[in-house]
Amino acid sequence: MDDAELRERTKKTAARLFHTVKGGAGYDLWKRFDPGLARQLSMFFAGTLYSREVIPQRERELCAVASLTVLNRTHELRAHIHAALNVGATRREVGEVIMQQVTYGGMPVVVDGLRVYAQVLEERGEPFPAEGEA
Repeated sequence: MDDAELRERTKKTAARLFHTVKGGAGYDLWKRFDPGLARQLSMFFAGTLYSREVIPQRERELCAVASLTVLNRTHELRAHIHAALNVGATRREVGEVIMQQVTYGGMPVVVDGLRVYAQVLEERGEPFPAEGEA
């Protein structure tokens, strides 16, 4: 794949995943520190890693939600909850993935994850799973 194809795949993947994230998913902040490195990181993450087809994008994002919940990385969790919903995960599935992390990270990280999840649903104008169609 040449550089132009990689740039195009990067743009498409990033738009598909993160178009609903107000304020972006981090690229603009990276760019303020080092535009060249920001471009390389974006091309790696969105153009190479996130666009792989070994597992479907929906499952990849649910894995990201689980990992980021346990790690208590709330900023990144917010972006990947958006991404999971953008690629077809249901609200009930995202909530369940967060709840399941009680075994691995404990209730405090689950509460923090659910707080982030609630903020994302509010940003999107969507109800909680128990309050509406999942």
